[in-house]
Amino acid sequence: MNYIMKYGKNFIGISNNIEAECHKHWLLQMFLSSQKELTIEVNGQPIPCSSIIINMDTPHKFNTQGEPHFTMLIDPTTKLGQVMRELLNNRPFFVIPYEKNRIMQENFRNMLEQKKDEAIQFFIQSVIFPFSYNNLKAFDDRVIQVLNLFDDFTPEDEILQIKYLSKRIGLSESRLAHLFKAEAGIPLKSFIVLRKLQRAYELIFNGENITTAALNAGFNTPSHLAHTNKLMTGMSAKNILRNSEFLKVFQ
Repeated sequence: MNYIMKYGKNFIGISNNIEAECHKHWLLQMFLSSQKELTIEVNGQPIPCSSIIINMDTPHKFNTQGEPHFTMLIDPTTKLGQVMRELLNNRPFFVIPYEKNRIMQENFRNMLEQKKDEAIQFFIQSVIFPFSYNNLKAFDDRVIQVLNLFDDFTPEDEILQIKYLSKRIGLSESRLAHLFKAEAGIPLKSFIVLRKLQRAYELIFNGENITTAALNAGFNTPSHLAHTNKLMTGMSAKNILRNSEFLKVFQ
């Protein structure tokens, strides 16, 4: 079982077949087991829990061991990403409290029994909506300008270069990089790579093969995409996509 879906700029996986080597990335990541405790290490230490949020740039290792699990890769510049960053408060991880975890697991098991689009959508909403979106601080207008520039891009676009972005925003490259990291929590160079990886997966969702998706997302070669993906997920793109079913895009 390996379902992959997209929720805005965030990606979701439901699988009983994940074995990710130790890795880290500039995304937040949430894990939820269906019944047993997670087999997960953070910073080399096993963490006993059934659901957890891992902070950006934090080494972690994960194995489903044949049990169904839910995971979500969360873009830190999204509202959900902002909420989870506040929840983490610069800590490497946050174990979700038992009561909230119990409800999520019940909904997860119900979804696994029904295996219908409506049940999947209800479950994902039940995971996302309990987080509080009140009093979120808005990004600096200049950071918002940068984010908006990345809504639609092609491999030839100059926005993939910090030099171009600094001219558009009216800040020096170093000042823009500092502002972006302070506001979004992710280095601007890493954000550009992240956007290319997100675009590659969006194209794969739309039916393109890995080679075409890599080139159309701005990677120099398919092997560049494969290398980046392995660094950020601990798995090869081929293994992630093998026998995967791409479900309806949400939001």
